[in-house]
Amino acid sequence: MSDADLVRLTEYRALRDAAWAMVHADLATLRADLTTHGVGERIKDRAAEEAQEAWDSAREVASEHKGVVAGTILAIVAWFLRGPIGDGLATLFGRDHEDTAEPPRD
Repeated sequence: MSDADLVRLTEYRALRDAAWAMVHADLATLRADLTTHGVGERIKDRAAEEAQEAWDSAREVASEHKGVVAGTILAIVAWFLRGPIGDGLATLFGRDHEDTAEPPRD
C-alpha cells in the first residue's frame, strides 16, 4: 500500500469515526427527548397542530369564497328538508299525496 493510499485510508477512517460519533450523539439526544415527551404526547401535539392548520386554511378559503360557502350550506339545508319542501310545494300547487298513491293490490 502506498503512502498516499495510507493517508487517504486514515482520513476516511477519521471521517467514519466522526460520523459514528454524530449518530451516537443524535441517538442520545433522541432518547433524552423521548423520556421527557412520550410518543403518545408527540402524536397528540402533532394532531392538534395539523387540526389547527386545517381550520385556519378552511377559514381562509371560506372568507375568500363566501358565495360558494353560502350556496353549499343552502344546498345541504335544502337536501335535508327536501321532504317538507316537497310537501309544501305539492300543497301550494294543489297536488295531493292521494293522486300519487298506488292503488291497493288484491
